[in-house]
Amino acid sequence: MSDDKPRPVDDLKEGLGLLFRAAKGAVEKLPTDKLEDVAKDAAKEVGRAFESIGSEIEKVVGKVSGSSPAAAPPPAAPPAEAKQDAAPAAPAEPPRYDDGYAPEPPPKGPRVG
Repeated sequence: MSDDKPRPVDDLKEGLGLLFRAAKGAVEKLPTDKLEDVAKDAAKEVGRAFESIGSEIEKVVGKVSGSSPAAAPPPAAPPAEAKQDAAPAAPAEPPRYDDGYAPEPPPKGPRVG
């Protein structure tokens, strides 16, 4: 009488065991000689992607913080003769804040009011 009742837990164990056995047999029959080359190529591509993402993040952070990238060489100074002929440069304007969350800083000077 006890053999007539279904046993779902035992059926699940048997079914999963058969699935894992079939998967193991299929994996053992797969050719693995080209798999190593594919893994190496994939690792190279992932490395290139990380480098690309890193350079893009560096550009964005440099724009936000107002600093120039560390890898950029400084501009070459013009010769002394060219400096004498050039018109005097206008005073540099202070950098504007490019932060969407923070308001513009208050202007410098005496308080009124």
